[in-house]
Amino acid sequence: MPTITNTIDISAGPDDVWAVLADLPTTRQWLPRVVSARVDGDLRVCQMADGQEVHERISELSPAHHSLRFEHVQVPLPVRHSRGTFTVTQGATADSATVTLHSTFEQLDSADADRLSDMIRGAYQQSLESLRRFIEDNLTWDAR
Repeated sequence: MPTITNTIDISAGPDDVWAVLADLPTTRQWLPRVVSARVDGDLRVCQMADGQEVHERISELSPAHHSLRFEHVQVPLPVRHSRGTFTVTQGATADSATVTLHSTFEQLDSADADRLSDMIRGAYQQSLESLRRFIEDNLTWDAR
């Protein structure tokens, strides 16, 4: 099972970054191609611009550890057992944070494993870049 780690530094304090990340429906405001997001119990459902849906089971949302663990229940990719953990930690300076996304998945067709891993790594990095831009452009954000 491939394991992918993506990270990004954000010019905002860890509590502020966590407030955005932990506000699950806010995904629609920062995640590329998401047009709506809702939470139903422990399930986040994101409607994509192309009409497809992504369903993620949120298995852990820990404000104390600034971490969010998810598992894809439905995702428009040739994968199964796709899961990940977002963690927000103190950055290099007092007013910065580092977001790390560790993810794993099992590809349905092992022939395309490298290409699929590269595509997922790139998509996750693009998502983190979008999160960074959203937070840095909206420093007055306060979901608490």
